[in-house]
Amino acid sequence: MTDAPSSPRLSIGLAIQEGWQTFRRAPWPFVFFVLAAFILSTVVDQIPGLAGIIATTLVDLWATIGIMRGAWVGLNGNSPRFRDFIAINPGAIWRLFSRQLILAMLLLVIGFAVFWLALIAADANEILGELSMLLMEIDPSDLDQITALIPVVQDLATKVLLSPSALAVLLVGSVLGIYIQVNQAFLGYLAVVKGLGPIATIQQGICTVQSQWWQVLGLLVMQVVILFLGVCACGFGLLAAVPVVFVITASAYRQLFGADDSAGFLNGS
Repeated sequence: MTDAPSSPRLSIGLAIQEGWQTFRRAPWPFVFFVLAAFILSTVVDQIPGLAGIIATTLVDLWATIGIMRGAWVGLNGNSPRFRDFIAINPGAIWRLFSRQLILAMLLLVIGFAVFWLALIAADANEILGELSMLLMEIDPSDLDQITALIPVVQDLATKVLLSPSALAVLLVGSVLGIYIQVNQAFLGYLAVVKGLGPIATIQQGICTVQSQWWQVLGLLVMQVVILFLGVCACGFGLLAAVPVVFVITASAYRQLFGADDSAGFLNGS
């Protein structure tokens, strides 16, 4: 009788080692691209209105895809070149955006539900009604009207914070939100490399990660530490810390989900 195949296990140490080694193999393309993406993002941030929001979103998606492609090329044993980073891949951009949007909507729905239940538990409907009326009548250009909202918001917050039931609801909601976000730590690579649909991407993340939830949480904590060290290095350390974190995520993804480029990501699909 043959044994059932064991599920892949995540090695945080291996992911960090591969992330650093891949970055060291070709540091300058990573650094120059992160710098160029930051400058371009800063420039388009100055565009006013809806056009600015769209431009900033597209630049951020393009930059994310570029670093992911560089990380994948590096983990395949090759040295990524600058053109690997800057190549525009509309299919991958759409997959990443749509999956992130679905996840954001899911978290938003959960957040609203938790907030509403907390208000009910705190019996704060009367204060909420007063705040709603003020918001409906407010003139955004009138500073006095905006200032008048502050005492009502403070009363609402006090009402919730003094209610043990409301605090319990908020705690449960926070734990649920963290649980989902850790499960979706690899959503980006699942979207652009595996090419699953939006719902399937989220389901795949939950099914694979939940058995190693604590290991993935530990990986995320280590990545935050790396980014913090980059900030401590006068901010310039982020030029190295950001790509290292991306490669670490890619390495961990390959440990759990395999290295198959099912969507033809490296071929521009």
